[in-house]
Amino acid sequence: MTAEALRRARLAALAEAAAEAGALHLMLAHHALDQAETVLIRLARHSGEWGLAGMAVERVLGPVRLLRPLLGEQPVTLRALLRAQAQPWIEDPSNTGRGTRAAARAALRDRDGEGSAVRALLQISAAASQRRAEAERALALALAEAASISPLGYARLDPARFAAWDDALRRAAMAALLRTVGGHHHPVRNERLAPLLAQMAQGRGATAARCLVERRGPCWLIAREPAAVSPQRANLGSRPVLWDGRWWVTGSAGDTVGALGAAEAAALRRQHAHARAVPAVVLATLPAVMARGKVVAVPPILYHPVKREPEPEALFRPPVPLVEVLPGGAVVADHWKPGVETHVER
Repeated sequence: MTAEALRRARLAALAEAAAEAGALHLMLAHHALDQAETVLIRLARHSGEWGLAGMAVERVLGPVRLLRPLLGEQPVTLRALLRAQAQPWIEDPSNTGRGTRAAARAALRDRDGEGSAVRALLQISAAASQRRAEAERALALALAEAASISPLGYARLDPARFAAWDDALRRAAMAALLRTVGGHHHPVRNERLAPLLAQMAQGRGATAARCLVERRGPCWLIAREPAAVSPQRANLGSRPVLWDGRWWVTGSAGDTVGALGAAEAAALRRQHAHARAVPAVVLATLPAVMARGKVVAVPPILYHPVKREPEPEALFRPPVPLVEVLPGGAVVADHWKPGVETHVER
């Protein structure tokens, strides 16, 4: 497992533990030197201007909000505070290993975080953060007018409004929509967006970032690509299980969850009114709860032909909301209620 995958797994475990404890926020002690190292790493990777903003002070992390209130504090200050409280400073062993972050820390040679290089990197981060916040506010307002996210895990986009935006806003909007619908942790890179946007400019759809973009009547439909849905069936229980990176599902012991599939979706459309209201390409990708090889529930469309206790549930919760504005903004996508179509609100 890569260092990035380990980091995500660690954060996901912390977020789940915080949610189980009833906490709404998870606070981490990343400090100014951590931020400087992050910016240095992203400079080396040519991450682009938004990457140079570094770690966000605040962001959504699954069921909680992640807060980093100490990003402006040098480690020397924090060590002094701990000493005053008779508390030990525990150094993360990965800081002295062979990973990318350890190499960045060694390159800076600034254990206290007070040197000129760290200050310069923090200035880069602050300026990029400000520009990113302004761009995200503009994106949030544009999407509030032109896009809607369904609790069934797909999006609609107004073609006329989309076409009227400039190139940068179109790229940012599609990157955000694909990230949310596809269940990605990071925005889709520009090089992956270019072919899709070229097709859309000609009125044609395409696939990108595990999503399908099609013109459906008066709108663009952005849906999970059926072929990209997780082929694995996950075992269920009373605790929510993350399936396909986007759905938190509960059921009874012995139940499993997987994609409904095209054949079952076609049959369901003939007998269930809620299923007929869902685009076929979306219906096939919804989480279906199975028992002994048979579908016993498709919770997102309220299909429960067999009475079960507890009743299976499935909530669409992508890793990152459609839009997320850093502090000073105030526009963050709401969570959605099952069975209700909602729009991004200002």
